[in-house]
Amino acid sequence: MGAQLYTTRLIDNINNLKAMKINTTVTMAAGGALTPVASAFIGDTINVMLPWLMTMFSIILADLISGVRKSKKLNVRVSWTTAARETMGKMVTYFSFVLAAAMIDVAANGNAVIARWVCLIVCALEGGSVLSNILKPYGIIISPKGVMKFILKRTPLSPTDEEAEEIIKEAKKHEDKKWNRKKK
Repeated sequence: MGAQLYTTRLIDNINNLKAMKINTTVTMAAGGALTPVASAFIGDTINVMLPWLMTMFSIILADLISGVRKSKKLNVRVSWTTAARETMGKMVTYFSFVLAAAMIDVAANGNAVIARWVCLIVCALEGGSVLSNILKPYGIIISPKGVMKFILKRTPLSPTDEEAEEIIKEAKKHEDKKWNRKKK
């Protein structure tokens, strides 16, 4: 009984909507009035977004280059398709962050500087990845454990050369496992 009543009310509501005819002139006027506003919003968003897109592209390219360099130093075979797929995934993710932050910033009249902070945070994350790629072949692993080992190297309790060599082997093993999943 309840389902039939619900269905009847739904059909009545649909018929009421069909009965309401909106004047074509009103529809065209509303669309015409919103077009310049939307165009201005998109233009302002692109103006805010463009410098940050170039910055993101630069830092993603630096990450790609440092990752390839790391792999060559560790003698890890990395296929270009895998590296390109990882890089494209980062580009899509980071560019989406930039777009969302720029739109929020423009909607907030640009006073919130949201785009700047979001992009700086993403740049810091990606900069950490670049730094990790540069230091990993030397046995310095940027992780809580790696940071502790790095600090210990600078103290009187520093690891021996054999222990440092073990750290480098551990990093190479981790990279082999990460990039060559399909072969094992």
